[in-house]
Amino acid sequence: MSTKQVGQASRLSVPSKQTGETPVQLSVIVPAWNEEKYVGQAIESLCRAAQVYARDRGCEAEIIVVDNNSQDRTGDVAREHGARVVLEPVNNIGKARNAGVKAARGKYIAFCDADNQVTENLLVLIHDHLEDPKIAGGGTWIEPAKRNFKISFFYFLWGIYVRGSGVGVGMMHCRKADFESFGGFDETIYAAEDVQLAYDLKKIGKPRGQKFELIKKGWIITSTRKIDQTPLFTMIAKLIGFGFGLQKKIRSKQYCEHWYEKAAR
Repeated sequence: MSTKQVGQASRLSVPSKQTGETPVQLSVIVPAWNEEKYVGQAIESLCRAAQVYARDRGCEAEIIVVDNNSQDRTGDVAREHGARVVLEPVNNIGKARNAGVKAARGKYIAFCDADNQVTENLLVLIHDHLEDPKIAGGGTWIEPAKRNFKISFFYFLWGIYVRGSGVGVGMMHCRKADFESFGGFDETIYAAEDVQLAYDLKKIGKPRGQKFELIKKGWIITSTRKIDQTPLFTMIAKLIGFGFGLQKKIRSKQYCEHWYEKAAR
C-alpha cells in the first residue's frame, strides 16, 4: 500500500465549515496521553480527510482530542492545530474514548489514535459505511509506517487473528446511538478495548442482520513505536499470554503496564 495520500502538507486547521453553521455528521475522537510529538500530525491528516469529506459529501466532521491527563503540551498542541480538546483526568484508555463520545456532536463516531495518520478518502468511506443499513460498524485496514522483521511478524500474527475472528481494529467507527446503547468502552479494560468494541458491534448487529466489516480502500498509517520499544521475546510472550485468560489479563493494569509506561496511550 502507498502512503502518498498522507504525505507532508502545510499545517491545517479544522475546515472553516466547523463553525456550527452545518450540523456535525461525523465526530473523530483522538485519545492522547503525552502525545505532543505526534498529535499535531494526526490532526493535520484528519483535517485533510475532513476537507475531502466536506467536498465530496457536503458533511461536516469534528476532531475531538481527549487529553488523558498529559504531563506535556498535548492539549496545547491539539488546540493550536484546530481540534476541540476535552480533559479526562483518569489515565485509562476506555475512559478517554468514552469522554470523547460524550462531547461528540455527530451521529457517527470514529476513533483515531494520536500517533496515526489517515488516507484522505477515509472519512468519506466511513460515512458511506455507516449509511449502509447492513453495517453495524467496522474498522479499517492498518498499514505500519515502516516494516522490518519484527513488525512484519507482528502483523502476520495479527492477520491470522483477524481472519480467524472476523473482527479487526484500525479506525473503529459506529453510530453514536448504538455505542451508547451498550455503554461504550468497558472502563475496566487496560488493553485491547478496541477489539472488545468490535465484538460488541458484532453482537448488537447480529439480530438486526447487520455485520461488522473492515474498510480496505482507505486505511490508517500507524506508528510502530510500541512494537519498536518491545523486545521480540516480550512481544511474543505477551501475545501468547493474552491467549490464556484474555478477559482477566486485559483487566489487569499490571499485565498491561508495559503499554502505559513504554508507549503513551
